[in-house]
Amino acid sequence: MATTGQNISSTFKISVRFVQNYKATDKRLLQNLRTGSNYNNPFYGTPYNVIDSLSGTGIYVLGSKQVGQYEVFIAGSLEENDLMLAEANIRSGNITKGLSYVDAVRDYQGAGVTHVSGTVTTLAGAMAELTSERRVSLVFRGLSFYDARRWGWIYDISNGGGQYGQKLYNANGTWDTNVTVNYNFMDYWDIPADETQLNPPKSGSSPILNPNY
Repeated sequence: MATTGQNISSTFKISVRFVQNYKATDKRLLQNLRTGSNYNNPFYGTPYNVIDSLSGTGIYVLGSKQVGQYEVFIAGSLEENDLMLAEANIRSGNITKGLSYVDAVRDYQGAGVTHVSGTVTTLAGAMAELTSERRVSLVFRGLSFYDARRWGWIYDISNGGGQYGQKLYNANGTWDTNVTVNYNFMDYWDIPADETQLNPPKSGSSPILNPNY
């Protein structure tokens, strides 16, 4: 996998904002990520490297260059299905049931962390567990932007978006630990003008311009 190896030479970098989604005792973190070399960049610096891991430990492999040791996902997965059920239940008020799916995914990937179902009871706390787990267990599966769009993170801060309390590794080797990230991304593209001119929308049709941007 291209991101495996030292962060200075690997194609993709593991950001500190991704790593902070792990709990400190998570075995997936301990098996797959190490510090040791520093990639210094004013916007995307990181001290984390992905270990060339082997399967067979019962812990999810984040990256490996060895034959048959890394599984590439091209469609749905058990983790994605369970975490969709988790989010549906949490947003419906069934927080304990929803978090039981989060616990199940962590067990399935060998995280070895304490269960949160029945102990986390607030909507905000449950969503924090869900969002961090989706980022960790579904990494490299092409879902993170769609998650951020659904949760409203990509909007401008003035429109309720952004992320707070994030970490940033600076080019000089120092850390900022309470960073506010304002993405201000467009969630949907407007319909091109040439299409709307050739096929003018009728009264009452869906918007042709993004109302959120």
